[in-house]
Amino acid sequence: MKKPLRLITKTTFIFITFILVTFFVTAGFIIKQTDHFISQEAEQYFTRKEYRLERSLNEKNEDPDQIRGLSKMEELSEINRSQYPHYSDTIIYISQMDESLLFSKKTILKEYDDNFYEYTMFKNINDFEKLKNDLISTIIRAFIILSLAMVFFSFFLSGFLFRPFHKLLDFIGTYKIGKGLPAPDIKTSTQEFLKMKQLSLQMLNQMEYDYKNLKEYTENMAHEIQTPLSIIRSKTEVLISDEKVMEEQSPVIKSIYKEINHLSRLGNTLNLLTKIENGEYNNTLQFKTKPYLLQHIESVKEMYHLKGFKLKVDLHPGHSLSIDPILFDIIIKNLLNNALKHGESDHPIEIVTTEKAFSVCNRSNDLPLNEEHIFKRFAGNNKQKSSLGLGLALVKRICDLNGLLIHYSHYQNKHCFQIKVKPKNQ
Repeated sequence: MKKPLRLITKTTFIFITFILVTFFVTAGFIIKQTDHFISQEAEQYFTRKEYRLERSLNEKNEDPDQIRGLSKMEELSEINRSQYPHYSDTIIYISQMDESLLFSKKTILKEYDDNFYEYTMFKNINDFEKLKNDLISTIIRAFIILSLAMVFFSFFLSGFLFRPFHKLLDFIGTYKIGKGLPAPDIKTSTQEFLKMKQLSLQMLNQMEYDYKNLKEYTENMAHEIQTPLSIIRSKTEVLISDEKVMEEQSPVIKSIYKEINHLSRLGNTLNLLTKIENGEYNNTLQFKTKPYLLQHIESVKEMYHLKGFKLKVDLHPGHSLSIDPILFDIIIKNLLNNALKHGESDHPIEIVTTEKAFSVCNRSNDLPLNEEHIFKRFAGNNKQKSSLGLGLALVKRICDLNGLLIHYSHYQNKHCFQIKVKPKNQ
């Protein structure tokens, strides 16, 4: 994709193009008029010369051989006669001036005493051509000077007159919602910039207001829903502890207890996703991932072994990411939980990092997942038609906000999720 141009740069190019067309159309018109003027002047001179020739031959009865420029034609066909009058330009060396000059040449055919004579006339147009060339060079110089002046003036406009505009753009580009940053002191007397500033501040204030309301609503919902869920969970645990009830309603009670825990986790995840999308986790650091991964693996290793899973770990010491460590921890937990949930205990869960990528893989007989849908919220599993929840959607959103790419692949019953840094040109 081509790099977009600034408005002032694009406007300058348009004006220079317009000036280029205008100058050269004007130059063409001036050159055409100059050529017409030169031709007209030369033709008037040739007409006077022809008139004097007529007088010399008819009235003064001068000898044709004595008239300069008149030469007798020995033979003349009809085809040759059609070639007259003949016009051309020629360069003649003037010895008195020690200079070669440009002349317009006209050759005509005259009949006198049953003889035909060729009469050649010359008109000095050297000064006219110099004037025309001077006009052309003047126009070209004027165009170059004006173009350079417009380019320098555009830099002045961009750096001075457009300074409030760029300052406002920088403020909007770096604004973080929820931070309540004060608006910059933009002083300008330009009506459009003042209106843009006013509308931008109104928009940001409305966004802040909507964000605070949504955040408050989300946090209140996530908090308030935990109270009834805790009560239901405690009551369900009482029922689970009652052996008589469990003998009669064990599947129902276990299902209720499972869904309560799922709903509780769902509320917490939605609240977390909202905070991530609102940019509340912005403590970005560049760090080596191996220590973080080893620490997390050590904390969950016993739980995985209790469930019959083994962990196969191969970590590259040079792998690094630029991300908030809390968000990276969320990525690890969700990818490992997904592998634990859908993997088979006969095969180990693989945690691998190379110099440029981080991947978590598990083996399963489940059909390959649809990469277009698995990262959407509450996407369904192809085999079980059950929801994959918010875990992968949460991971995808974290990657998008931190310049990372997540890719799913399936090969020989092996499901892999790989994360790597997004190339700069994407």
